Amino acid sequence: MNQFLEDVGNRKAFVAGLAALVGAALALGLAVPFGFATLTEKLPSLSSFLSVEANELGINVIYVPAGMLAVTSFCLILEAFLLGYEKSTVKRIIANDTPSVRTDVFYLLFRVSGLLMVFSLIFSFGSLYVGTGYIKSEYNFAFMAHIDSIALQFLALVVAFSFVMYWVHRLVHTKYLWEVHKVHHSAEFYNVLLAYRVHPVEYIAGSLYGIAIVSILGVKPEAMMLWLGANAVYQSMVHSNYDWEWKWLEYIFITPAAHRIHHSTDPVHFNANLAILSIWDRMFGTYIAPKGETINLGVPDADRGNFNTDRFFTEMIACFWRWITLRSPDTGRAVTD
Repeated sequence: MNQFLEDVGNRKAFVAGLAALVGAALALGLAVPFGFATLTEKLPSLSSFLSVEANELGINVIYVPAGMLAVTSFCLILEAFLLGYEKSTVKRIIANDTPSVRTDVFYLLFRVSGLLMVFSLIFSFGSLYVGTGYIKSEYNFAFMAHIDSIALQFLALVVAFSFVMYWVHRLVHTKYLWEVHKVHHSAEFYNVLLAYRVHPVEYIAGSLYGIAIVSILGVKPEAMMLWLGANAVYQSMVHSNYDWEWKWLEYIFITPAAHRIHHSTDPVHFNANLAILSIWDRMFGTYIAPKGETINLGVPDADRGNFNTDRFFTEMIACFWRWITLRSPDTGRAVTD
């Protein structure tokens, strides 16, 4: 704690500026959906494009950016407690000496501010919510609507989401979506903010299959919020440098040590440990057990100049352009067909 307070004291201007950015991102994150609501009220023709955020969440929209900040703060504190402040994400953020970690901070603010949602609409050419609306109307089976147990609904969400996410993760590692997934893999340091480093195109894919799962299952909001919270904590902590002490957890989850292998620059590791539940990787032959080896993180040298440049929006747009033009440079990684 003393070292933390000393670092904050030595970096007062930076810490104050970062706090101001977080506050501004939160305020913008609250304002964007209500801005959508105003637009659809004045221009009803836009309702099909903006209806998800504008009309359905209502006042509950305040829980989305606030919840993300709450979960992130919890994970930052938990990691610092478990790992020690000197090795924690908090230390790296305050030091502000690596473009990679600054990029992770940017993507956190990008998500909290609602700008990820706006850019996802842009990159989908306005079709994101048209697509989600179609899925909800055509696949509204609600198989679990008459099951009252929140625990059973939560368990169904864990199984369904983890299974679908595994296969979507395999898909983004193919040549069809690898160019945008590189954004996540371009991180050169493991930290709890890395979960937010996601390109808007990948967010679009996540929105589509997420809406499909919820529509098919028809779970209650309480079960959905429980899943979102649990998954947010998992996604943050699986990108922590703290290795879970109980080895038996490796038979249930992809642990941080196992997921670190997935972020390796070694082509042998590229398509390994893609899931949340390790059963899917074990079942489909993509599991590699951690052995305590040193892992080099990031993308191959051929791609390094495209990421962690502190030109956040330029990187994002350039990545999108490389993807839509089907540019496939030799990355040295074993991307599958």
